[in-house]
Amino acid sequence: MDPTHSKIRVVVVDDSTVVRRFLSDAISSHPGLEVVGTASHGALAVQKLALLKPHVITMDVEMPEMSGLEALVAIRATDPTLPIIMVSSLTERGAATTLEALSLGATDYVTKPSSARAGADKDDFVKDLLAKILTLGGPRGASRSVSPSPVLSAVRPKIAVQP
Repeated sequence: MDPTHSKIRVVVVDDSTVVRRFLSDAISSHPGLEVVGTASHGALAVQKLALLKPHVITMDVEMPEMSGLEALVAIRATDPTLPIIMVSSLTERGAATTLEALSLGATDYVTKPSSARAGADKDDFVKDLLAKILTLGGPRGASRSVSPSPVLSAVRPKIAVQP
């Protein structure tokens, strides 16, 4: 990373201590990224944002006290451009929730690896997450456009254009 540019500041929000640690360690393993804080639920994340000043947030969907969707709406009310990557389970319900999150202003999403096939899935998850954080978080003036995740492309209805 260019020494004249600061690291991309990331806040990790997840109710699971194990997942927060895993995400924090994975993000911190990249020299251009810095985890500046974590939160165990959405309300705590919203409270910490002004102090932590992140460039990107990773946000779990299902959490106690304030869900990821509720936190997303609260954050969007004060900062409509802060990149927020939703972290979701790949289930039918999870896919619907992910689409709802995107419609509420989430920038993108990643799918949590299943615990049954953790090895390769975790590696792919980390690569996907880091790529999205790097694209969305910097350089700060760059476009915040990321190509849709494959699952999202598969879930979105296909529209035929008639000549």
